[in-house]
Amino acid sequence: MKPENLNRQYYPVLDGIRGFAILLVIFYHNFGFINYFFFGWLGVDLFFVLSGYLITDILLKTLGTKNYLRNFYMRRILRIFPLYYFSLILFLLIVPNFPNFPNIPIDFSYYTQNQLWLWTYLQNWLYIFIPTNTTNALHHFWSLAVEEQFYIFWPLAILFVRKTNYLLWFVCALLILVIATRFFVWVYKIEDLAYFNLYTFTRIDGICIGCMLSLVQKINIGFFKKYTSTIVFILAGINFIFYFFNRRYQFTFPYLAIVGYTTFAIMFALLIQEAATGKTKIINIIFENPVLKFFGKISHGLYVFHWPLFIMISPYIKGWAEKYTTSFYSQIISSVFASVVAIAISVISFRYFESIFLNLKYRFNNR
Repeated sequence: MKPENLNRQYYPVLDGIRGFAILLVIFYHNFGFINYFFFGWLGVDLFFVLSGYLITDILLKTLGTKNYLRNFYMRRILRIFPLYYFSLILFLLIVPNFPNFPNIPIDFSYYTQNQLWLWTYLQNWLYIFIPTNTTNALHHFWSLAVEEQFYIFWPLAILFVRKTNYLLWFVCALLILVIATRFFVWVYKIEDLAYFNLYTFTRIDGICIGCMLSLVQKINIGFFKKYTSTIVFILAGINFIFYFFNRRYQFTFPYLAIVGYTTFAIMFALLIQEAATGKTKIINIIFENPVLKFFGKISHGLYVFHWPLFIMISPYIKGWAEKYTTSFYSQIISSVFASVVAIAISVISFRYFESIFLNLKYRFNNR
């Protein structure tokens, strides 16, 4: 792949990166009892960077075309809404009223009582303002809400601002504002504020940085070739300085909220940049792997279904497996089984449900 292929709207290698991201999330959720998978939560940040980059790339290349907004929103709706709202119907309306529901190890009452937040893609704010300790079966939907809120706002910003230099400064200012807000909220210790929920369910660092990546490519395609090593050096310096700053204050400042989320997102952006240009052979070999691309293709359904299915299935499989093996291996067996079921359902969902709507997207191509 040559650099000039950055003019295209589809990068096959990014399917592999998307597959890698969903596998990180699966390992984090379904195999979280294994310490090596602790950092699997970074899969969400990788998804965010991908979304920011690809959506900005599409918007910049279609800006000024006929029905710019209509086509963008309709293509997003066809990609996201059908499966999302089907899952809400399933988990909020069907499963809680299923005859054997009392035997299902999930308490859906929190979600059903506050379901308006989920129907309107505001659940990330629900988890902040009305937190619960009784369940988290649908808490992973927070990232879908953050992305949808981004999809609503960002096309309008590009339409009205238009100039890439101004858009870049705007996103930089937004990212700085987000980091500063998290810092000051922590410093002033607001009483009864669920800090973990606030930092987790509002983080948009990855989306901002993905947008910045696309904008920088548009402004100066050779920027990263010249300055990648400098960016890595600066990131290392920022983390080094923060360590000693935090040490002075007995490590009372949250690393991820102030430095970590942004640092990891920038590193992911550099990875995506290299993958999109196709100039690094090892990245091409890894992320053009058919297995990763397969998971990238079904990633939307797999993200939606994997966690509630795991909570519903794994206790039964684990209880059965413990009759024949140790607790650890029974966990492995239950996690593998639940993951395989989620993969199978996601394949069926993609082929026989999502594809119906995806095939309609061509009607809204920008011409």
